[in-house]
Amino acid sequence: MKIFKKRDSAFIGSIMGLSGEYAEAIFRLDDNEIVTIGRDPKTSQIVMDESCERVSRTHCSIAVNGANGTYTVCDRSSNGTFLNGERIAFGEPVEAPRGSILAVGDRSNTFRLN
Repeated sequence: MKIFKKRDSAFIGSIMGLSGEYAEAIFRLDDNEIVTIGRDPKTSQIVMDESCERVSRTHCSIAVNGANGTYTVCDRSSNGTFLNGERIAFGEPVEAPRGSILAVGDRSNTFRLN
């Protein structure tokens, strides 16, 4: 299992890869930290391989709110971001509770918001 952590401080939430390129990887998040998933290493912290053609260069952003334990997900892609099986609207932030499942592109890369 790969664990990615930016600082030594306590973390508020995490994004765990369930399937695809980052299966079993854990990305720890600090309060209100914004993490972006995409193929462009200049704009994304979780960088997908170029072979993931249905994942946009800047696909979606995720932030955790430590005060209430929820996540905010915003789609920035042309192929869609799916939250608990439902496609979310482009550019409109959506609140998601812990345990929600996020899928990007062709849905072969999935993540749990812990």
